[in-house]
Formats: sequence, structure tokens, C-alpha cells
Amino acid sequence: MNDLFDPRDLPAHILIVDDDRQNRRLLEVMLTEKNYELQTAESGEEALALVSKRLPDLILLDVMMPGMDGNEVASRLKLNPATKNIPIIMVTALHNHDARMVALKAGAADFLTKPVDHAELCVRVRNLLRLKAYGDYYDRYSQTLEREVISRTADLRERTALLERQAAVLTEQAEILDLARDAIVVRDMDSRVISWSRGAEALYGWTSVEAVGHDVFALLSTKLFETREDADATLRLEGQWEGEAIHHARDGTRSIVASRWTLQRNADGVPIRVLSIDNDITDRKLADADRHMLTERLSLATAAARVGVWEWDLASNSLMWDATMFDIYGLTPLSPMPYERWSATVAPEDLPTVEAAQRLTIENRGQGTAEYRIILEDGSVRIISSVERVVLDEQGRVTRMIGVNADVSERKAAEGALEQSGKDRMRFKDEFLSNVSHELRSPLTAIKQFTSILFSGIAGELTPVQRESMIDDLLEVTRLESGKLTVELESASILNVVRDALDTLQGAARAKGISVSWDVPADLPAAYADQTRLRQMLIILLDNAIKFTEKGGSAQIRAQLLPSDSQYLLLEVSDDGCGIPSDRVEHLFDRLYQVPATITSSRKGLGLGLHICKELASLQGGEIWVVQQPLCGSKFSFTIPVFSLNSVVAPLMKNGAWPADSLSLVTVTLGVPATTPFKEFQEDWARDARSLLERCLLPDLDVMLPRTHAHGTSKQFFVAAFADDMGASVLVNRIRSQFERHGRLVESGLTLSIAHEVLSTRQGGREMSADMLISTLASTLEAAVESQILTGAVHHE
Repeated sequence: MNDLFDPRDLPAHILIVDDDRQNRRLLEVMLTEKNYELQTAESGEEALALVSKRLPDLILLDVMMPGMDGNEVASRLKLNPATKNIPIIMVTALHNHDARMVALKAGAADFLTKPVDHAELCVRVRNLLRLKAYGDYYDRYSQTLEREVISRTADLRERTALLERQAAVLTEQAEILDLARDAIVVRDMDSRVISWSRGAEALYGWTSVEAVGHDVFALLSTKLFETREDADATLRLEGQWEGEAIHHARDGTRSIVASRWTLQRNADGVPIRVLSIDNDITDRKLADADRHMLTERLSLATAAARVGVWEWDLASNSLMWDATMFDIYGLTPLSPMPYERWSATVAPEDLPTVEAAQRLTIENRGQGTAEYRIILEDGSVRIISSVERVVLDEQGRVTRMIGVNADVSERKAAEGALEQSGKDRMRFKDEFLSNVSHELRSPLTAIKQFTSILFSGIAGELTPVQRESMIDDLLEVTRLESGKLTVELESASILNVVRDALDTLQGAARAKGISVSWDVPADLPAAYADQTRLRQMLIILLDNAIKFTEKGGSAQIRAQLLPSDSQYLLLEVSDDGCGIPSDRVEHLFDRLYQVPATITSSRKGLGLGLHICKELASLQGGEIWVVQQPLCGSKFSFTIPVFSLNSVVAPLMKNGAWPADSLSLVTVTLGVPATTPFKEFQEDWARDARSLLERCLLPDLDVMLPRTHAHGTSKQFFVAAFADDMGASVLVNRIRSQFERHGRLVESGLTLSIAHEVLSTRQGGREMSADMLISTLASTLEAAVESQILTGAVHHE
């Protein structure tokens, strides 16, 4: 044992503390030959700092030091449980009894008097190190004994508790089984039921009287996920078995249970009975299956969309890729994927930009995007779009980055083709203008020539209203071609639209002596359409009817439900004018197409009106056609969907139920500065705002309601979200964040306010059909929207 703790075996760590450098050096020289590991400190503060980093085996401590003296250092060390057992030899020039008593009280184990004797120093150091080694050994030995006692005590208690539990099972089995909610069954070694709990009665349908004595496996038509022989072998060998099983209840209901079997033996160790506890996990397994299916669908979707998923571990600088990533990059699967192998595929010109974007994402601890080219092994070039975000650990440090890559080469090619198509359309316009004048060589010349056409009467005698209409038509077609002509679908009154159209063209009809009538049933349902665009269509069609009808003729607007489909409205504009030749109908709705006038006095246009009507009908979910009646006039008909909030919310219902019990109505109000030209600006910012809102919504949970409300220079949008108050608050914050990050909307000076109201989808326990649930929810939303509009109007007033 002495050899085991001889300090010569392992170098002891000794800390020398003295403010005098020569004293420290002297002690070092005296102890160097003993092969100790020496460390020095010139002050008490430095000594405490060194001890906090590494505990020495012994400390030689000078008493008289400036600042913190040796006694204070010793006191602090002895007060610390981690350092209290370190032996301290006080090195002092003091010889009086009081000074030594102070040092002993402070924690000194021994003394050396200056000047220090070499032999005495070595002996005292060796003895104290030996004593410390013995002390450490017995401390460890005591701790080992203590742990052993605790372990054996715990084991004894566990065994005692097990015996008590087994005794309780035998003596109070009926009471315990009745209190348990799981199905608890006790069977003998021939699988006959001995005990059948109330939980088993509730789960399986047989009463205890009916079940006792029957073979439990035959009774429940049990199917294990391993062989019965293997399960029994495990039970006999280990005393217990756990697994999943399929059981069938009395009514044939199939249940998946987590089953735990425990083998009970008699005093001789012979198995006598088995206790089984079955926990119904059917719902959990179905949920797991749904999650697995969703995962598979997501994997299939990413594979079908050629979207690869990756993860970058910053510490190891390695990547984890899914199969789609390797397919996109044309590389052989490798796990992990070295970062350098990926970077080698990136086009050298793009790599610095991509890595700079990654560094910026890491610095901002957020999300980033990048678009770059990669060069495949066959030399072909693909364009990759990447979205990534960082992952933080518990300390908020960036440890990983995850993201997705998509091969957008085809999309880029399509965009290029679209851009070329746009250029072709522009060239078509240029050619059209060239046909008007060969001198169009600049924008100013074009304006001059177009103005000349209008004011010279080449296109017919034009009134100021007609000139404005032709310019508006050109602007609308430009919006169509640029994708900026939008519709805002809402509940639109056909009667109001018809009256507005008639009021607009009453003067033109009266000037030609043409009578205009209308037929709109009072109970006609509202249309699901853009009221402004619907009015525009009727004005175009009615204006054509007036234009191509002789003086004294008539025109009519008629609206009704579409006879073949009550989900659509049919609007017709007819006249008794000159009609349309049959060979002209095919191209009637083409851009810039004009039917040759058969009426000398008819006004001419640019051939854009019917083209605009066709596009507007399509954008609103309908279609338009014409019935040719040569020499008997013509009839233009178009369809528009009937407004129904039911059809908007119905897709959110799954399996006859709503996705959540709580429904929130989120109201987003945007205000435009009074100095902004509202009419010119409204369409652009409304389109951007709606698009931004739709990007904030979650599929199958949120829906943008078609109804919007304008009041003064503000506009309200409504969102129905299946979320409680907390979930709605998250959506509100997401919308607010997106608006604040949208530069164009912020720079335009728009003001934003968002409110939400929590509704309920519960029906008070009443059984309702899916149609009734949809209608009830739609009514609830409609009432909430009306309330918000009324509240907003009162607020603005």
C-alpha cells in the first residue's frame, strides 16, 4: 500500500506562493531533484486563481505578503469544499506562538521557518504528500463503500418493493384491476383467463364472467408481430415480454395494443401465471401512419418537384444530402458529403457570391437565398435556386444550416422564352404602330403619330369620350399582357352593375334614339366577381350594341341563373342591329380585330373591347360567346359564378370535420396617404397586398375571403384562419413582419393595422351534416365580416 501512494510514482503537483522571487526560486531548486511538478505564484490572488483552474497536491505558502497574506489565502482555501483537503505548509520568518496559532486556525498543516532547511523541506513535503495520498485513498474508499451501501440498500428496497407488489397483486388483485384504465388480464400457463379487469371489459366488450376460463388468445383472435413461440420463450427466459399485438373486440372492432407480459413464479421458481397489461394505442398508431404518409408524400413531392434537402454541419464542415440532391448534382451518393466536393461543382464565377451569402445568413442568424450555376460531370450547366436557414444550439450559437435546392434551369429557360415572347409582343405593337405611320422612330414620334391618328379622324370621327375610351382600352391590354390586370372577387350585385352601365351609356343611346331596356329578377343572387370589372364588361358590350344599331333600334341587358348550372349567372346583351357575318365570329374576340362597319355612322375603335371582355370573363371564372343573328342583330352572353362563401370555406373541411375547434377572423386594414393619387395607385398596391397576404397563409388551415371593403383611402382584407388566439397572434405577427419587409409597400407610405377575433366551430353537441356545418361556418364568418366593416366605418367616421 505504501508503494501505491509513494509520491515518487506519480509526480506530485506543488504550488509555491511567495511574493519574493528569490524565495520562490530557492524552493524550486530544493524540490526540483524530487521530480515534483512545480508551479509558482507571486501573490495570494494569483494563487487562488491557479488553484481554481487546477487543484495542487500541496501548497508552500508564504505568510507575509502584500495584499492578501498567507493566512487569508489559507482561510479561503479551507472554506471551499473543493480545496479544503489540500495540505498547506506555512513558510514564515515569524517564530512567536501567536503567529503560529493564527496560521493553524487559518488551515496550516505544518510550518517551515526561513531560511528553509533543504532536508527539512523535503521531509515535511514528502510526509504531507503521503498523508494526503492516504487521506485521498480512504476518502475514495469511504465513498465507494457508501455508494455500495446505497446501491445494495436500493436493491434491497427494490426487491422488497417487488415482493410487496407481488403480494399486493395476490391479495388485492380485484381492487387494483378495477382501478386500472388499461386492460389487465391474468392467465394461467395454459392461457386460460383467471382475472379480467374492468378496463378489459371496456376495451374488449366481454364481461369478467364471460371471459374467465377462456383461452385469451382465441377469445381476442390475437395476432402478434412476432411468433407466439418466440414471445413465450422471451417470457420464460427474461420473466417479461413487451410488444405490440392486434386484438379483436366482441363487436369485431380491431385494436392495436401495447402489451406487457410479466411472468409470476412460485416459491420453487416454477411459472404459475402471467399478468398482461394492454394499452390501446390504435389512435396513436393511426396518427403515426398519417405522419408517415405525410412524410412519404413530402418526400415524393420533393422528389417529383426535384427539390433536394440538405444539412451542413459547421463543426465538421460536412453535408448530409437526400437522394434528390445527388440526382440534381449528378453525383454518386456519399455520406457524409464533404463540403469541398459540393463547392467544386459550383461555377467558379458564382462560388464567391454563394459563400458570401452563406456567411451573411450565418452572421444574421436567419434565412437566406442564393441562385447559382453548377457544372455537372458531363460538362452541362444547370441553374440552382437555394433557400437556407441556420439552426441554433441551446446557447444560441449557429451549429448547422439546413436548406433546399431546386433545379430551376427549365424555369429560367421558360422565363427567357417568356421574356422573348414579351419582346415579340412589343414587336407586334411596333409593327401595328408602323402600319399607322412609317415615321414612328422614337417614343415622342409615336405619341405624335398616335395623336395625329386620333385627331385627324383617320379612325373615324371621335368624340372626346371615345378618345378616352380608346386610350383606356390600350392601357387595359397592356395590363393584360404584363400580368397586372387583376380582379378582386367579391359579392357583387348584378342589379347595381346593370344600373351603373345603363347610367353611363344612357346619353349615347338617347343621342341615337335607341331604346335600352333591362331584365334583372329581384331575387337574383349576387355574383362572385369584381364589381368594377363586371361593370366594365357590360359597358363595352352595351356600347358595341349601341354603336352597331341603326337609329331608332333597341338594345337589352338580361340577367338570370344559367339554366344548365345554378352555380352560374348568365348575362346577355342583345340588339337588333346589323348582326355579325358568320365568317367573322371566329376572330371576334381576338386582339385588335374589328368587324367591318355596315353602318356608315358607326364609331370606330381599336378592336380591343371584346378581347378585354374575353380576358375579364376568364379571370372571373366564366366564359363569353356570341350568338350570330345576321341582319337580326346579335346577342353576347357570358357567365359569372354565383357568390357563395360556402364554396370558399368548404375545401378546408376534411372527413366531415373542421381542422380545429377554433376559428379566427383576421382583419388587415391598409391606409393610403391622402397625397397619393389613389385611383392610379390602388390597383397595384391592392394586388401586392393580396399576394403578400396569401403567401402568409397555411394551406388547409387559412383562407383569404373574397370579400374586401374600401372606405375612403383605406381598404380591408379578411382572412379566416383555423387557429386559437395564440395561433392567430402568430399569423398576425407573420403578416406584420412580411409587410415591414416589403420595400415597395413600406416606401409607398401605406399604414397597416391588423386585428383578429376568435370565433368557434363547435356546435354545442348537435349532430350536423357536412353541408350544415359549412353553411353555419359561412354564416358565422359573414356576420363577423359585417361586424368588422361596421366597426371600421364607425371608426373612420
